[in-house]
Amino acid sequence: MKLSDFVFKHLENFTDTVFLLSGGGIMHLVDSLGKSKLDAICCHHEQAAAIAAEGYARIKNDIGVVLVTTGPGGTNAITGVAGAWLDSIPMLVISGQVKMDNIAPRKNGVPQVRAIGFQELNVIDIVKPITKYTVTVENPDDIKYEIEKAIYLAKSGRPGPVWIEIPLDIQAANVDTKKLKKFTPAPQSEFDTPRIPIKLVVEKLKQSKRPLMLVGNGIRLAGGEKALWKLIEKLKINVATTIFTSDDLVTYEYPHYLGRQGMPGNETANWAVDNCDLLLVVGDRLQLTQTSYDYKNFATQALKIMVDIDESELHKKTLNIDIPIQADAKEFLELLVKQDFKINQWRVTPKKINADNYKPGKNFVNVYKFLEALGKYSKKGLHVATSDGMASVAPHQTLNIVRGQRFITNAGLGHMGSGLPMAIGACIATNKKQVLCMEGDGSIMLNIQELQTMIYHRLPIKLFIYNNNGYFSIRNTHKSYFNKIFAADPESGVSFPNFESVIKGWGLEYVKISTDEEIEKLNKIMKSSSPVVCELMIDPNQPMLPKWTAGQFI
Repeated sequence: MKLSDFVFKHLENFTDTVFLLSGGGIMHLVDSLGKSKLDAICCHHEQAAAIAAEGYARIKNDIGVVLVTTGPGGTNAITGVAGAWLDSIPMLVISGQVKMDNIAPRKNGVPQVRAIGFQELNVIDIVKPITKYTVTVENPDDIKYEIEKAIYLAKSGRPGPVWIEIPLDIQAANVDTKKLKKFTPAPQSEFDTPRIPIKLVVEKLKQSKRPLMLVGNGIRLAGGEKALWKLIEKLKINVATTIFTSDDLVTYEYPHYLGRQGMPGNETANWAVDNCDLLLVVGDRLQLTQTSYDYKNFATQALKIMVDIDESELHKKTLNIDIPIQADAKEFLELLVKQDFKINQWRVTPKKINADNYKPGKNFVNVYKFLEALGKYSKKGLHVATSDGMASVAPHQTLNIVRGQRFITNAGLGHMGSGLPMAIGACIATNKKQVLCMEGDGSIMLNIQELQTMIYHRLPIKLFIYNNNGYFSIRNTHKSYFNKIFAADPESGVSFPNFESVIKGWGLEYVKISTDEEIEKLNKIMKSSSPVVCELMIDPNQPMLPKWTAGQFI
């Protein structure tokens, strides 16, 4: 069997979809993918293909697979891979490379000339810092071993992306599938399994007067969602979710849910962090979005217990954790729920967001009014993908989500242009069910070409473009620090197209919502079974919820 044929025949055991952009450096792999049973989703940029694979992986809670060509194919995919790395999303990237004979000779791993082959680039060393495993397949008989090893590493421990590079002549090689080497993970010794000080955790929880649980996406990655709900319903403990990463993990259907915690988060959740006397963090690395840049004042009133699979996250300089626990989130939760104990009930009433307090100027739609209306359509299986800026911040602050509904955003990288490809991956993962996507007018420009991918596959994505006349976040930053704006809107050098003309030119259904009175158009949008692009005309100076800094509410 040709090696490239084997690659995708074997991958059928691990996934049903591959996102790609074809190229000469992967011609054998592309041909073999076309002959396989896998669905091939052709994107128009490798960055979008990688981000779509991330969206797919998030919804499936499994690995996403990307196929890119040599040189620029690999470098274009790096942004999507970096996002998966920071947010711990399992992803397999398969890339091409020139023939073995055309690869520049290396000394101590360093190429002695810049390149010999056309589009040759040492991508492997470029991506090593943002992958769990990288390898160039030089021996055809190693292909099965390398695929299985890469996928195992991508999904085990703290998940993340892996990268396999296959030179062109290796792709075309013949292999005897019966003789291919298999990968067998090393058995885990009982001494390798971190011990969980569960009695100490229970004792501290019982002693606490104001306990709070802060939960992150690591719980879902570990398969611990059911264990989480069993635990919180048993203890009736107050819970906050880390904004951007896990706002779909616990929802307001749980009576002790305090909201989304973090710098742009909900007041009640942040107040609770400032005032709790015990903070139990499970499945979140507590990046600066959670602790604020004034991290020395984070939860200073509390005994802090943190559970993370990655020991290094427990001891970083921005944190001062009293009881660091290196453990799998699911194992920890399952062990804790088995314990027979009760905790003090700390009564905290969530403070609701009043959209009327954030009125924009005339002839603009109030972003919070719009999201309030959109949240009424929330239901199980109607997933939401956002990108960055206001199109991400405002929905995560206020959009109503119900249990069984996913709300996905890349929190660690926060890259512009991620919303649409993320929604495409999510839509593919749900067998083309409706997905809501929030994109900024600036962000959409980075991957606007993927509208064609949406059209071709007839994906019923409802794309909401937040037109606030430019880059919301950087505009506000420049105004705050320099009292002027540059490179953030049409007046300072960044122009945008007439989205109505662009969208209609693409043959897509277009709707514009310019005022609060026009929000009623949502009904028609949500009833449509086709893709719809809705442009929201938002005040560039739209008032937003104030940002929190650690210790603010003490």
